[in-house]
Amino acid sequence: MRLTCSAGVLGQGLHVVSRAVSSRTTLPILNNVLMQTADNGLQLTATNLEIGIRQTIPAQVQEEGGITVPARLLTDFVTSHPEEPLTMSLDKKTQSLSLKSARFDATIRGIDPADFPPVPAGVDGRKVKVDQTGLREAIEQTVIAASTDEGRPVLTGVYVQLNGGKATLAATDGHRLAVKTLAVEAEAGETDTIVVPARALTELGRILKTGEERIDVTVGAQKNQVFFKTGDVELMSRLIEGTYPNYQQVIPAQSTTTITTKTQDLLFTTKMVSLFSKDAANVIKFKTEGGKLTLTANTSEVGQNVAGVDAKIDGQDLQVAFNSKYLLDVLAILGTEEVQLGFTGPLNPGIIRPVGKDDYLYIIMPVRVAM
Repeated sequence: MRLTCSAGVLGQGLHVVSRAVSSRTTLPILNNVLMQTADNGLQLTATNLEIGIRQTIPAQVQEEGGITVPARLLTDFVTSHPEEPLTMSLDKKTQSLSLKSARFDATIRGIDPADFPPVPAGVDGRKVKVDQTGLREAIEQTVIAASTDEGRPVLTGVYVQLNGGKATLAATDGHRLAVKTLAVEAEAGETDTIVVPARALTELGRILKTGEERIDVTVGAQKNQVFFKTGDVELMSRLIEGTYPNYQQVIPAQSTTTITTKTQDLLFTTKMVSLFSKDAANVIKFKTEGGKLTLTANTSEVGQNVAGVDAKIDGQDLQVAFNSKYLLDVLAILGTEEVQLGFTGPLNPGIIRPVGKDDYLYIIMPVRVAM
């Protein structure tokens, strides 16, 4: 193996694939990135056995070959390196990678690529094309509600339903629910449902670019893998087995109290008021009375903060309490000038929607407190 490439381009590629490198593993090779020459350059691959990311970068290849080297060391070295050509060569006997430039001559010990776990290049199955910008927004608006509790693995994923030209994404941790629909380009077929690990989608969202370029999605025929391909980057993920709960039954059919306000105003006010709730499980109280909305946080050891928010209120007066973190999470990524909150009482789920869009909703469970 011998090749020359740009240090800057290599650093960018390593930054992308290193997101799949395992942070906790007993297998040393999972700390490595696989480097293999390809027809059109240098192929970089990393995996933690659940997620795999592959990217091909431009390179002038003089001799074919491959090696795996510690991802963190290589990434730190290359990203700190000046932007200039970097020549890499492999000593097969010692499995060492030499990196030379105008000023540096480094050697990194590696591991034979034959020991690297196989990362499939693709699979047969249902194929879908989706707009990158739309998918990135859908990921951002749903993964926030996925659970981090490994005790219920299925809730650590995002439920995806493919039905004709529409995809529905849903995530819940039992305290909140996010549901997003978006248009896709797909072949006719039966409705497919899968559960994709939220972490895989989070990493995919970081890779996706803004624009109208489409991303190719393939759901494996065995429903155990999903593949995403955009440009020269591929991300593969295992799917989560299990039955996802029927989230639709918790979505309120109507509201007896509706609050419409500026998204950024509510975000700012909630953030300020919640500073006084950190020692009280992040609980803040909403109160509508006389056409006014008031937010309150009260902690005996800290103090109290009360703030009003300009809002249009329709329906019955209401007092309800929420975990402010759950509210802040959705307000930060809503993306519309105004937000609408609907309630049917202090102990029933509240529904949050972006005004002007009907493709997203967010359900938040109230907290039972003394008003």
